[in-house]
Amino acid sequence: MPNLAEIGLNSETLGINTYDVYVSSCANPPFWELVADDVTFNQFPVFVLLSDYGISDCYQYLISGDTGCECQGVGWLVSPTPTPTSSVTPSVTPTITPSITPTNTITPSVTPTSVTPSVTPSITITPTITPSITPTPTPSPLPCELVEITEFTPYDSTVNVFSIYQPSGGANQEVSICDWINCNSLNNSYSGAGGLLPYSGSCGIFLDPNETLPTESGVSLPIYYTGATPSDCVAHTNDTFFGTGCTNNNLITSPAYVMISAATGNTIYQISGETELSISLYGTCDYYGGLDIINGFDVTLNESNQWVINGEVNPTLNIICGQQYDFHICATGATEGFFIADEFNVAGSSPANDYQITDGTVTNNGENLGTISVTFDSNLSDNGGYWYGQEDSLTNYGQINFVESCTGVTINNTNQSGLGYNLAFSYDLCDGSTGSLTIQGGGSTTINECIIPETITVTSQGPNANPSLWNYSGGDCCS
Repeated sequence: MPNLAEIGLNSETLGINTYDVYVSSCANPPFWELVADDVTFNQFPVFVLLSDYGISDCYQYLISGDTGCECQGVGWLVSPTPTPTSSVTPSVTPTITPSITPTNTITPSVTPTSVTPSVTPSITITPTITPSITPTPTPSPLPCELVEITEFTPYDSTVNVFSIYQPSGGANQEVSICDWINCNSLNNSYSGAGGLLPYSGSCGIFLDPNETLPTESGVSLPIYYTGATPSDCVAHTNDTFFGTGCTNNNLITSPAYVMISAATGNTIYQISGETELSISLYGTCDYYGGLDIINGFDVTLNESNQWVINGEVNPTLNIICGQQYDFHICATGATEGFFIADEFNVAGSSPANDYQITDGTVTNNGENLGTISVTFDSNLSDNGGYWYGQEDSLTNYGQINFVESCTGVTINNTNQSGLGYNLAFSYDLCDGSTGSLTIQGGGSTTINECIIPETITVTSQGPNANPSLWNYSGGDCCS
């Protein structure tokens, strides 16, 4: 009888496009052999001739999707041997004819009595079949998932994992990781002026197969390396990773960094930990489309003295109110810096007066080599909007727009007007701070900041006011 196994998949999982199918004997640990590569859900079931893989009885199978493991199980090829049906032939007692001796005088007429035979009925015995029991072995651990780290060449050397030597003073003290990666003028500054500490090659960073790289700041996931088999996920420690570990560079110490390129730009992740190491999101160098991360712009000057931002000349920037943005400026040799402002240039005046924002925070404004960080609290400045530009230039500039309404939330006190009908409110802002205000009866106030409307709460009321008589209108620019 051919030992053909049928391996099926009951339902399709959203997000998985193709599957790999493996089989192994029931040895522990299993020895997985690939029997089907990149099959779709519609190509199941998969039929496997197990004798081709030296399997004659117990076998294990594993179905692994391209974004994670789907399922695994065990099967047997032993068929039960039934006990055949037994039939008992009935015992029949025959008719007994009596023997009668007649006398010479009288010849009696004897009617013999017929004896009905006693028939024992046939008894059919149903055989008892002992079913085959499939044992459930302890499931094998799933293979670790390798993190594909991007290599880049900052200065005549391919870099994979790196640390940053950041000077505590001088011209480069405000330079960010993205500046060290992207600015050619900084790439040869691996000295007392700061720079990258590179390691060339892969340190074998793996994640738990059920996890993916963090997409929000503040999330840390353990990292592993593989042991004797790919399914042995061993936690990375400072000893296995730094020094004489996989970096093989005594200068690289915690924290270290890696860069991963994707459609969302070059994202930087940090590797750190006191004993066992974890990976967390640091930020992006050239992407500004998402929330909950520090978005980045790469900014340079071209030969025509125009700003080039993420590859575009003086583009209009569409950003989100309340979100932090880092502008990585690589404009060495420029006499003027890069400014973000809500009031444009007046020729000959001081940039300290012309280049500022009134509804938000900005650090290092006017930098020409380093990082400018900015968070906008409203899309309506005192002068109607925001721009980026160059001092004393009315041509080299661009508009900053917002992809959603940040004009604020209007709170209405619907109590009647008059003394004693006031309501006091508190609320949370998107930057984590809190605010408060008091509105008289029949009045309203618009808050031109990024607040979370669901946190608006009445904290006190006048002696005549009903605390439930209020409402608000406007959007939530935090989501």
